[in-house]
Amino acid sequence: MSNRFEISWVTYDTQRPEFADQSNYIYLERYESVPNWHILINGGIIAQNRIATTGVFNQVDLATLSNWHALNSSNVYSNNITSRYFYRFDGTANSISDGGFDMYDGGNFISLSTTRGVTNILNFQNINYGTLSNITQSNYGFFISQANIWPQISIAYTTSGTIQWRISGGIGTDGGGTNANVSGSYTTTNQGRYGEFWANQVFGTTDPSIVMTWFTILQSNLNSAITSCNDNRRAISPPSDPMNQNFTVTGCNYLFGCFLLSMSTTTGGLQIPTLEIQNFLSNYVTNANIIIT
Repeated sequence: MSNRFEISWVTYDTQRPEFADQSNYIYLERYESVPNWHILINGGIIAQNRIATTGVFNQVDLATLSNWHALNSSNVYSNNITSRYFYRFDGTANSISDGGFDMYDGGNFISLSTTRGVTNILNFQNINYGTLSNITQSNYGFFISQANIWPQISIAYTTSGTIQWRISGGIGTDGGGTNANVSGSYTTTNQGRYGEFWANQVFGTTDPSIVMTWFTILQSNLNSAITSCNDNRRAISPPSDPMNQNFTVTGCNYLFGCFLLSMSTTTGGLQIPTLEIQNFLSNYVTNANIIIT
């Protein structure tokens, strides 16, 4: 079944009689199975996806995004975060033991809880790095990037419901350092995608900084919306150790993730400027291969 709008006319060309009285038509057509608009002249597609219209958000191609991230994210990281630190993945399948220069003491455990209505799909299980899961019958999915790809990303999507990412475990501050929250918003030139971010920064020691950055990705023509946020970031100085930081959002047709950013010890493990986080997210989301169908 399709939606179709038709314009038709007849050609009269006295100079080229072979085309006299030729019937012509233009279709603007969309099939339910392939929800893209197509423009056709006399049966041939000349353009598609050029019409600004309310789109469809059923699922996100996480495999394509994961592959793009593996190949491109370190360049975005290097180009936008001054003195960025490439931490070591030296722990278990779901944690970082030290990270280099005592960044962690057995930490960076990542867990996820998400609900659709009253159904809890995941309930704070520590997830292995490199996990990708699409639950298509629930219009929900997530992935965590593989070890030795920077910066680490954990990201999930849903068409309706709540997503919470939690980061926990030991950090290497040894009773020192500063813990601060920053937040902001970003925009992109990629299909009008935009979002907000909330970062918790552990810095001010000789260790590389730990900057957990939660963020949303929304797209206005997909009816994306965040209806509520639950900010459970703890800004305690010196930071609590072990640390347990989490952030929750509820809404529809959105992606919600968390980056692990860090600044090198050559700068004393300083706080990453909010503007650099904003620019990083804007450039990442502008260039990332995020396919929504």
